[in-house]
Amino acid sequence: QIQINALKLLIANYPLYAVCRILELDGIKVGKETYNQKTLPLLHYQKTVCLNNFLIKIAIKGRLLFFPPLGRRALLTKDYSEIHYTENGTKVTTTPKDLDHCYYHGTIVNDTESLVSISTCDGLRGYFQTAAQRYLIEPVSEDSSGDHAVIKYEDAQDKPVVCGVTNTSWFPDYPPRISKARSRAMGPTLLQQQKYVELYIVADNREYKKYNSDINEVRKRIFEIVNFVNIVYKPLNTFIALTGLEIWTDQDKMNVATPAGTTLDNFNTWKNSQQDVKRHDNAQLVTGIDFDGPTVGLAFIGTFCSSLSTGVIQDHNPRAPAVGATMSHEMGHNLGMNHDTSSCVCPDMDGSTSFEPTPGFSSCSVDQYNQFLNSRNPECMLNTPDYTKILSPPVCGNGFQETGEECDCGTVEDCKNPCCNATTCTLSKGSDCAVGDCCYNCKIVPRNTECRKKRDDCDLPEYCDGKSAGCPEDVFAVNGHPCQDEKGYCYNGQCPQRENQCVKMWGPGTVLGTQNCFNQNSRGTYYAYCKRTDKYIPCQKQ
Repeated sequence: QIQINALKLLIANYPLYAVCRILELDGIKVGKETYNQKTLPLLHYQKTVCLNNFLIKIAIKGRLLFFPPLGRRALLTKDYSEIHYTENGTKVTTTPKDLDHCYYHGTIVNDTESLVSISTCDGLRGYFQTAAQRYLIEPVSEDSSGDHAVIKYEDAQDKPVVCGVTNTSWFPDYPPRISKARSRAMGPTLLQQQKYVELYIVADNREYKKYNSDINEVRKRIFEIVNFVNIVYKPLNTFIALTGLEIWTDQDKMNVATPAGTTLDNFNTWKNSQQDVKRHDNAQLVTGIDFDGPTVGLAFIGTFCSSLSTGVIQDHNPRAPAVGATMSHEMGHNLGMNHDTSSCVCPDMDGSTSFEPTPGFSSCSVDQYNQFLNSRNPECMLNTPDYTKILSPPVCGNGFQETGEECDCGTVEDCKNPCCNATTCTLSKGSDCAVGDCCYNCKIVPRNTECRKKRDDCDLPEYCDGKSAGCPEDVFAVNGHPCQDEKGYCYNGQCPQRENQCVKMWGPGTVLGTQNCFNQNSRGTYYAYCKRTDKYIPCQKQ
């Protein structure tokens, strides 16, 4: 109700470019495909429309745009869960089983530069672009007529908004890891490889109240935002999967303040203090607060796969794609991207204008992302999440190999893999594999071929087994093994050292304390201890 009313106000002065109708497939010729036309009732807001067997036709200024059957996106990991709180503050964790998966990606017929990201949960709502123009589509009322507005995005002006990241923002200053990227002869670079982000989102109490204190409405809002983020990162071979959603239904669990920097610091501290927070690669706070000035987002730079892989987003626009663009921008900072300069081609990471929904990245952003991947080697992005099986039977062309498929390289237009038949999701003739670190030129490489190099003193190399296209699980040296010239000891694949840990926590320029400082912790007083229960427990000498 709140969202519909806000949209009515926003589009009151905009021309309605089209009224959308759903057409049932079966006999109409559109491009190379044939569909049968049977006009169905116009969309109603409380009815979810499944687009796997339907064709959308939109008329814009005399031009007919045909949206072929779109692919549902596996937005959620298999172990996706949600957290909310009772009135007395009790945490409730649920694993919803019957979520309304009505979020789609696709393209427009005969337009290779087109993109579509829409939701059908309550009518058609979302974003699409042609080679020449960007549009938003959304319902205009709640009555049975089902009219939808298709608006040029630049006509939907909003107040200027900016990113809070400045040249003085925090940068990691610790030595980069050695990349484990394989040689070009073995396969694609890290930038070309498929990467996965397991995203954890927290909606604060203001966000919850903004959507009428309705968990379902907050969930739909977040899903629409994440659906858009996915098409933004698609050109970078990076898929976003939502692993958990936490909604602060009773009260905020930290101080959400109008200075975006304060809120970011508080959110990062809160997240790292939670022992039972869902495993994730990146966490974003979506807040209903109005940050100071025009700032609508802030994030740490180059911190992905670390404890600082966080950002804060203001829900600043009734249209989910606009907020999704903000989240994409801040996540870009986490992935090592800085604000663009005038020398960048297509400056989509510009600090003041990047919050328009424009899928794609500038040349500078792509270069910075590539540099981040190769210097920091964020391994958390190379692990494939366990996606929920949304549809049965599996959907060929959604980019994910599901039960019964030999491969899935996306749509016919998107597929660039000669080893996979995009139409049937089967291996092409003569191919033994389509993807994998142990797959080269559509063949499984010989046994004992190194597929993952030793990264450092705490890592071990992995070798192909000659049977599988995938590289074996990444394993590391035993805990306690000396590393980096015996300056540290391996722990779960890392070589933690006090100097680096201090810099990571307190920032560049931090100096390690003297031995006397560490000796103080053996006293067990209120200011020097290792563990606290009902008393202060001193540290034991090693």
